[in-house]
Amino acid sequence: MARTARKNARDLRPVRVALGRWPALANLPARGGGSGGNGTGRRAAARLMLGHSHALSGAVTGMATGILLHLPVSQVAALAGFTAGMALLPDLDKCGSSPARCLGWLSEAIAWAAGRISGGHRHATHSVLGVAVFTGLAWACCQFRHDWAGKAGLALLMTVSAAAALEALHIARGHAADLIAIGIAAGAVWFGYGLRLIPLAVLIGCSTHIAGDMLTDSGCMLGFPVSRRRFHLLPEPLAFTTGTRPELLIVDPILSGTLVILAALAADPAFVTAQWHSLAG
Repeated sequence: MARTARKNARDLRPVRVALGRWPALANLPARGGGSGGNGTGRRAAARLMLGHSHALSGAVTGMATGILLHLPVSQVAALAGFTAGMALLPDLDKCGSSPARCLGWLSEAIAWAAGRISGGHRHATHSVLGVAVFTGLAWACCQFRHDWAGKAGLALLMTVSAAAALEALHIARGHAADLIAIGIAAGAVWFGYGLRLIPLAVLIGCSTHIAGDMLTDSGCMLGFPVSRRRFHLLPEPLAFTTGTRPELLIVDPILSGTLVILAALAADPAFVTAQWHSLAG
């Protein structure tokens, strides 16, 4: 009982923001209520913001990569979609995360096992080794998709990542997201559509996820398990806590705007270039 009381007390503490130059953001009311909202609502909102930001950043880097590789528009869109889902994979080491919630008990069981094997949240799955393992598994599943083991692995990878992305981006929820994800996975497994893009999407998505987490004050242990040193991309005064207002009010709008610009560039590069020249004078 005492342990439960202490845990509830910790959950009710105000969410900390460490964005020194914008301290006023810390005083904004919680989403869906005032500053006195309950801890459960705040934790749920934080989970949604985290998954949303990772999926958005994955879509941005995936689309940018497709444009740089001069892929056809359809493949640029496919790579952006795949990468949005794969950018959520590193959080499969934590029960309750976006990819862990998407398929109910099955994905939660996978997340529990991944967390135990990887050493906990933001350990092996958020390291260079983790990116290599995820990418290698994706490549193996694609190479051996004609075998049942390869089909099963690829179907699970695609279903979990697609369902997580659909929920994180608020496109679909619950069983609807699962059914759409199963359809996407079936297309990849049985028809081979976009198959060569999947290992690339995993590599880009996982790397983007880790880069995003390195913007926070927790950082990532890139050298785990050899080294436990945490790496950061921002100095402490600018680093922010995962799931807080700076992520919603600064990071997400920047990512959304960038995605719109990249989508326009992929669809009609001549038009975007002309508009840029006109603005530049």
